[in-house]
Amino acid sequence: MNDINIITAMIIVLICHLASIIIGYKMQKTALIISYLNAIIVIGVFIFWVISSLNIKQHNFEFRELLVIVLEACIFIFALYSIIGFHKKTYVKIINYIGFGIHFLVTAGMLYYILAFKFDRLF
Repeated sequence: MNDINIITAMIIVLICHLASIIIGYKMQKTALIISYLNAIIVIGVFIFWVISSLNIKQHNFEFRELLVIVLEACIFIFALYSIIGFHKKTYVKIINYIGFGIHFLVTAGMLYYILAFKFDRLF
């Protein structure tokens, strides 16, 4: 993959974040739409992690890797909890908004990093 494809994918993800905020605000269901987006992003992160971990014969978990996996699992659990029907509870909304913000900031940071430093290939 070259950096043009990755930049395009990250811009699409950022547009999806902004579109979910706008559509959710118009429909008065921001928490529910954000939950769906969080679930999709977490599933994508888990799939990427599994695919990149398949080639490792002996996997030693680092602290930051475990931290990201646990954080994404918590975001996924609360996203599913919200999708099931508890999207009006305050603590579920707060966790979903925090997860949404983390995903948005990390994606924007990665886009800035890739735009600042040119790569020939990602992996």
